[in-house]
Amino acid sequence: MALNPPPPTRRLLFSPKKEAPHRSPSSPPPSRNRKASRSNRRAMDPMSAMEEQVVTERIRRKLEEVNAAAQQHLAVVQDHVNFTMQQAYFKCAYECFDRRRSQEGINNCVENCSVPVLTANSLVENEMAKFQERLNRSLMVCQDKFEAAKLQKMKTEAAQELESCVNRSIDDSIRVLPHLVDQIKTSLKIN
Repeated sequence: MALNPPPPTRRLLFSPKKEAPHRSPSSPPPSRNRKASRSNRRAMDPMSAMEEQVVTERIRRKLEEVNAAAQQHLAVVQDHVNFTMQQAYFKCAYECFDRRRSQEGINNCVENCSVPVLTANSLVENEMAKFQERLNRSLMVCQDKFEAAKLQKMKTEAAQELESCVNRSIDDSIRVLPHLVDQIKTSLKIN
């Protein structure tokens, strides 16, 4: 029987979800839409296009910032789960191999040894999935505001409002991270 260690926790990347565009049966195929989109960009004011590109780059950097903050704050938790708890799992599983036990008894013992690591992985993944979902929802609100503002104002102003909204959402999420990690640490009894 081979020991299969529980999987290590995964690092989640945070970015807004990209949904496939909805196409009605009467709309032209995607390749034509891309061509139309390119011609619209050419017709767009060059300053607006450049401003939008600058804003897009700043938003990308801001998303990288939340990724880095999440990884930094979770480092202690991931170290605990991936090393301390995994080490305890292997020690426990090693003790299960006793010639006086049946194969089923060994298997049950090893399975019981994996419960703490699997529970910890599940807790971290669930909490981070909720964190990511909250961030994605707030970024979708920003996107909705941007789309509405484009209809009412100049595109440059709408892009600046989008950037401001995204910055607030990400800054708020980064401020929540230490509290979220403290909550996870408390659940996992990490000092």
